[in-house]
Amino acid sequence: MTADWGILAYIVAIATTIVVMGAAFVVFWLILWGKIDLSQMLTESDMTKASLSRFQFLIFTFVVAGLFLLLSVEAGTFVNIPASVLSLLGISAGSYAVSKGIQANNTPENAALAAAKQAAAAKQQADIAKEHAEIAAAAAAKTGG
Repeated sequence: MTADWGILAYIVAIATTIVVMGAAFVVFWLILWGKIDLSQMLTESDMTKASLSRFQFLIFTFVVAGLFLLLSVEAGTFVNIPASVLSLLGISAGSYAVSKGIQANNTPENAALAAAKQAAAAKQQADIAKEHAEIAAAAAAKTGG
């Protein structure tokens, strides 16, 4: 019975490897033929500078995945990933997500909306100041001053 499960596990591992390698080959082929563009992978959306959060997330992910693969191959079985390493990956992913959130809020539409709100607030303050000046002028006219 154990030998049957061992053979089945071996067949599933080979099938999984073939599927993953096939997907990797398709992605590589699409990159090679220009269907997938990686030229802007590490730049911000305005394409003026590199994104540190994207670079950090990319490097941390590749280092952890590479070490996991290497240690698993050497051990002959999957190894446990320490919680501290997963925490670091989570922090890296979180910094990337926060940078994307900040980037999404820095759109020209949001800037125009903020400017419109500031203009409306300034107009409201000017109207209040005008009312106060009229009240002060009326009070000064009544007192004769």
